[in-house]
Amino acid sequence: PTPRKSPNKFDIEKQSKSWRKNKKEDETIIWEILTIPGIRFLFFCSLVLHVGQQLCGVNAVFYYSTSLFEQIIDNPLLGTTSIGAINVLFTYVALLL
Repeated sequence: PTPRKSPNKFDIEKQSKSWRKNKKEDETIIWEILTIPGIRFLFFCSLVLHVGQQLCGVNAVFYYSTSLFEQIIDNPLLGTTSIGAINVLFTYVALLL
C-alpha cells in the first residue's frame, strides 16, 4: 500500500470551503422544514413521536428484554423475538392509519 500523504494548506482550505458550502445547504434545508406548513407538520409529528418513545421507556424494554425474560421463561430469545415481532406488527398498523 502507498503511504498516505499529509494534507497541505491547499487541501485544508479546499475542505474548509466545502464544509462552509455544505453548512449553508444544511441551514437552507432546516429553514425549509420549519417554514413549509406541510413539512413542518410532519417534522413536529415525528419529533413528538420520537420524544414520546424515549419518555415511555420502550427502548428500555428492548434493551433489557433478554435479561428480563431469563427470569421468566426458559428461552429468553423467544421472548425478545416476540417483542420485536409485536413492535413490527403495530408499526405496520400505525403506517396504515
